[in-house]
Amino acid sequence: MIAFLYIIGAIYGLIALFELYLIIGFRVNKSGANHELKDWPQVSLLVCARNEEVNLRTCIESLLQLDYPKDKFQILIGNDNSTDKTSAIISEFENQSQQVIGISIEHEKEGLIAKGNVLNQLIDQTQHEYQVIIDADMQVSEQWLKQMVSALHEYDMISGYTQISRQGRWSQTQYFDWQILLHSMKAMADSFRPISILGNNMGFRKSSYDRVGGFRALGPTDVEDLGLLQRFQKHGLNTGQLILDSGEAYTKPQMAIVEMIEQRCRWMNGVFTHHWLLAIPAFFARLWFVIAACAFLVSPYLSLLILTYGIGFNYIKYLQITSAAKSQRKSILLEPIFISLLDTFALLRISILGKVSWKGRKF
Repeated sequence: MIAFLYIIGAIYGLIALFELYLIIGFRVNKSGANHELKDWPQVSLLVCARNEEVNLRTCIESLLQLDYPKDKFQILIGNDNSTDKTSAIISEFENQSQQVIGISIEHEKEGLIAKGNVLNQLIDQTQHEYQVIIDADMQVSEQWLKQMVSALHEYDMISGYTQISRQGRWSQTQYFDWQILLHSMKAMADSFRPISILGNNMGFRKSSYDRVGGFRALGPTDVEDLGLLQRFQKHGLNTGQLILDSGEAYTKPQMAIVEMIEQRCRWMNGVFTHHWLLAIPAFFARLWFVIAACAFLVSPYLSLLILTYGIGFNYIKYLQITSAAKSQRKSILLEPIFISLLDTFALLRISILGKVSWKGRKF
């Protein structure tokens, strides 16, 4: 038992040292770089829409208000066999603006599934070098596209800065968690290389996309964003994560605990599928509260150390990223604990049920 406690303590000690290294190396991207560009390039904005009647109108309206030359970007919306009013909303905006183009998506074309199938068909419809993806439940700030395009002058693929919008009972908790995840993604991207990417807010050069084979090369997968990132990296292409004090995008929070757990199941599926070497340290880093509670039964001192790590390091990362991005909000002490419990339930759910759902479909 003593040897086991030493092993647990050593694991958390190593994780804490590594995260301290990431905290020291964390830095925010400089905003305002877009002002250096005098001739903005043509851009294709890609939106996947399956039964998005509640969100799609707000998303398109925010895209049409972008501070970007109106003749330099188009909005391609893939209607993925929606059964609600999504198609009617797309047609309405097509009649209002030449920038909006609706595309009916063929189900599982070429064997592709989920979002990768939709994006593959949208990209086939455009030859613009700059391809930027935004989810249908997102809203963007006016400077968002300029920041993304500016970054793509330096990178072949970029993950944008996404925040959780303020709505619903659980929005602050999810905002806290989202910032912690983004901190890790940004610090890893700067210190080593990106380990993940935000599929709801990302962009890439089409020439680079074609070079790696695109979504067709991935085959059927429900973690198409992470899979594409890894193909870019295997080909030696330059990828990065943005953290900015302007030009952010906003995503809606999950409105119920069950939805939050389902979302985490999709994230865990990506880790287990594409980053299995990181699965074990990620297991300890995210499920620390349950481990601390179990350790208390045999070693209160070890339990206290784990609690200090779980709460202390999460708050340091939260304060660091929100201060740098000028997006700080109030927080409460219990948020890291609640998030750790959500991850625990998500691990149990995916271990028992296995399948992960996307827009009402299970894969």
